[in-house]
Amino acid sequence: MGRILRCASALFFLFLSYYLVKPLRNSQFLAEFGPSALPLIYLVVSVASVLVTRVFQWCSLRFTRYQVVSGTFFWAIGCKVFFFLTLQHGGQAVTALFYLWASVYFLLLVSTLWGCLNERFRVDQCQRCFPFIALGSTIGNIAGASLAELMKGAGPKSLLCAALACLFSLALLWRELAYPVQMQQKSPIEDKPAGGFGWLRNRSLRAIAVMVLALAVYSTSTDFITQRRLDLSIGQAAYAEELASLWPDGYEQISSLRSLPSARQEMALRNLAQGQRIDAEQLVVGYNRYKREFSKRLSGVFASIFQVQGILGVVLLGLLCRPFLRRFGLSAALIVMPSFALCFTLVLMFPIDILWVQLILVLSGSLNYSFNNAAKEMLYTSTDREAIIQAKPFIEGPLMRFGDVFCSLLTIFSGLAVARLGWDKSWQEWLIVLPCALALVCWWVLVRRAGLLAHEIPADDGAKESLGS
Repeated sequence: MGRILRCASALFFLFLSYYLVKPLRNSQFLAEFGPSALPLIYLVVSVASVLVTRVFQWCSLRFTRYQVVSGTFFWAIGCKVFFFLTLQHGGQAVTALFYLWASVYFLLLVSTLWGCLNERFRVDQCQRCFPFIALGSTIGNIAGASLAELMKGAGPKSLLCAALACLFSLALLWRELAYPVQMQQKSPIEDKPAGGFGWLRNRSLRAIAVMVLALAVYSTSTDFITQRRLDLSIGQAAYAEELASLWPDGYEQISSLRSLPSARQEMALRNLAQGQRIDAEQLVVGYNRYKREFSKRLSGVFASIFQVQGILGVVLLGLLCRPFLRRFGLSAALIVMPSFALCFTLVLMFPIDILWVQLILVLSGSLNYSFNNAAKEMLYTSTDREAIIQAKPFIEGPLMRFGDVFCSLLTIFSGLAVARLGWDKSWQEWLIVLPCALALVCWWVLVRRAGLLAHEIPADDGAKESLGS
């Protein structure tokens, strides 16, 4: 029981740290650039993710597990301190760098932490232990989002709390790094993976690859659509409070200034003031207040969404996950997320209230980070350590980012096509959603088949290590 509590606590502090960073990342980027820049930054993030993953794999072959894990965590902590010092006055350049880093580092830390846990538990232990361990991540989600909402006016100061939480996570994980690896027994239906991409012979790992790729396509397309709607709704509310009295119908012109570099925005504001016969100094001051209010409101909305996601995730993991697995099995658990995604993706194509947009984000996030993530890690554990080492960095790094690249390019080219053909802008969302739905169908079919065979692996007949060690 002691090991389970340590692992769950390590996940708790890691997710608490991340959910202090994530609302700040999203709100700062949208306030500086707007949603139209999201496809471009996702492309850059994808390239950076591939490079970071390659560096991580190179280090994994040349350094000890202690050195790799501690070095990865200390790198993340140092970056948080750096952005605390520079983000407030760094302008668009530092904001873009912050978004890039915050989109890459967490997946690397989560993959590192879960990789340690995959080595520490046998197949016969994971189904009993992983739902409780994953509960630490959902509770950390709640705590981090709640703290982020309380600190939404603090800006980059929340990064110091995030750095401290990350340090606690490493301290709790430290003892687990000293334990021997648990060797997994393979199913006779699986072939031994060869080097390179030999892991593709493994049915479970192929299914996980499809799952991760389809989930990335779904998540990215949903982000593009929902953040565009959140940006419009919250931006109009912030404008009404800060600038409507000075320029009642100027929201579109003011919002479009985000497409300009920071150094040119003040001059553009003065030109707009001159054209509208508005006092230029008042407009500049009002614009700065508008940006601060916009970022604060966005950060609060994202924090609230993540907080409710965590609460629902606790319910799913704590009350439903184990009974569901016992009653329906792993194959049924693996198709819960794609079934939900197929049902609700098309709903986003219609005019719906902003509260419904937030509800879809809450349900989608809670299912992914709790139920779906726990089921995925169980599927990982059904294969051997050699296959995990070969496959996991690629699947949860470059392959996941390939889904982001696909959606980013699809969004850019569909936008150009819609503009060229003179269609209504709503057609762009349909052109994004249809390929997404096809990917979800592939996910549903292939992962369900792998789930039916994954736990036909016999329990280890050797001496069992005590979970309380």
